[in-house]
This record gives sequence, C-alpha cells and structure tokens, in this order.
Amino acid sequence: MIHRKLIVASLALGALVTASLRADEVEYFDQNGVRYQKIRQVTQKPISETRYESRQYTTYQPRYTTDLQESVRTYQVPVTEQQWVPGYQRTLNIFAPPVLSYRLVPVTRWETRTETVRVPITRQDYVAQQRVEQIPITTQRLAQETHEHVIPIGPSGSGAPLVANSNSASGGTRLDNSQPASSNNEGVWNGVGR
Repeated sequence: MIHRKLIVASLALGALVTASLRADEVEYFDQNGVRYQKIRQVTQKPISETRYESRQYTTYQPRYTTDLQESVRTYQVPVTEQQWVPGYQRTLNIFAPPVLSYRLVPVTRWETRTETVRVPITRQDYVAQQRVEQIPITTQRLAQETHEHVIPIGPSGSGAPLVANSNSASGGTRLDNSQPASSNNEGVWNGVGR
C-alpha cells in the first residue's frame, strides 16, 4: 500500500516537472488541399560542462641531509706490564729458612683515554615547492531543444476553423470541430511532414 502511494506520487511529480519544462506551440496551415497541424515543442535539457582551471599550491617535501660532527669519546684500555715481584721461596728442607727471591709477573692496569671521532648526524628539513595542477570544475546549465512535428488532420476548408488548446495537463493538443480524415485522402497524407 505504501509502495503504491510512493509510485503514484513519484509519477505525479515527474508529470509536473515534464509539463513545466515543456512548452508546446500549435499552428495550423493548409497545403495542397490538406490541413496540417504543426506542433513545436521547446524542452529544457540539462547539460553538464567541464572546464579545467589551473590552481597553484605549495607542498612541503622532506629533505634529508647528513653531516659529520666531531665528538670526543672516552674509553678504558687495559695496559699489561711485566714487573718484578718479591716473594719468599722455600726449599724441600723444612728446617731451612725461606729465601727472598724476585720473579717477573705480568701486571694489568686500566688507563682512561680519549679520542675524537666523526659521527654522522642526519637532519630532516622541509622544502617548499610550488606546483600547478589542472582541476576539473563541472557546471550545469539548461539548454533549449526544439522539436517540430507536422501531422495531417483533414482536408482544408472543412467548415469552422480548428481551435487548439495547448494548456492541457498532459501536454497534448485537443481539437474542437475537427472532422476525421476520409479514406479518399490517405494517399495524399502518407508522404507529408513527419
């Protein structure tokens, strides 16, 4: 039920938009003994146009630079030296007194030293760059389209003049006092005007 109402409402809205966008002009003329109806329809058609504009903007790109910086480093170094160390020495005789003797022994000590080294340091900077880019811009406008239809409606001079009513809701044309086309004139109407 709700779907039917939505469909009917959308159809009615479409008919109103179509009727507002279309304008009909009706005129009649006689040619070779036949009366013709000429319908000229002017409709509005939306047209999209795309153009490109140049825009300039600034971007920032990273730039890396590496510099060598001098630095003082302190470190410990082992230094080994041979030294004479005194000591008592005993013999196998337990009754003999100990004897003082010297022997050569390696002795290790730690020394603090400094040195200058070059350390690489990387720095990040941002560099401004100007860029130009083509940006599409789409605009919409309404253009008029004209369609003409020529329809044979009967023999010319058939009594009262035909009156057209172009204000009908469906956009069609209502004819008053028009006579139906006779079968004798069909051969004349087949090749004319569509």
